[in-house]
Amino acid sequence: METLDWTKLAKDITPETGRVPYEPNKHLFRKVAFDVFQLNNAPVKSLWILEEDEDGTQFLAAQYNEEQSEESLEAKSHWLALADREGKNVTLVYKDVPIQRFASSEYGFSPEDVHIFQDALTQKLAKEEEFVVRLLEELPTEKAEVLAQQFPELKKKS
Repeated sequence: METLDWTKLAKDITPETGRVPYEPNKHLFRKVAFDVFQLNNAPVKSLWILEEDEDGTQFLAAQYNEEQSEESLEAKSHWLALADREGKNVTLVYKDVPIQRFASSEYGFSPEDVHIFQDALTQKLAKEEEFVVRLLEELPTEKAEVLAQQFPELKKKS
């Protein structure tokens, strides 16, 4: 009778900390330099290095800056811009609630540079109250009212 190798099973279920398989997760990252990637939609900028195991399996290993303080790890905004797998649409989210979808066909970003659109959108929303006001004014009236009830801080800005 064959026995179950619990150690191997635990390793397969709980991946090694700081490493993720590259192939099934590559759509979640964008390349910023040779073998250096950043996680899309991360509230903090993190760097990941593409590495290979002895068997040739590629994975991304997180690179940690030991000098980072806890304050620098905090999200500075409640806005997120999430791209779909194809990089053709970006959904704007405020505190985990979808607000608006931006299509590449309408806004002119390509799947290769969708991360630039995401970064620009979230940065403008985090830093420019006038941009938030204009965005909320363009929403259908019913949707804007529901958002204002759910998030009173947005009503103050509009």
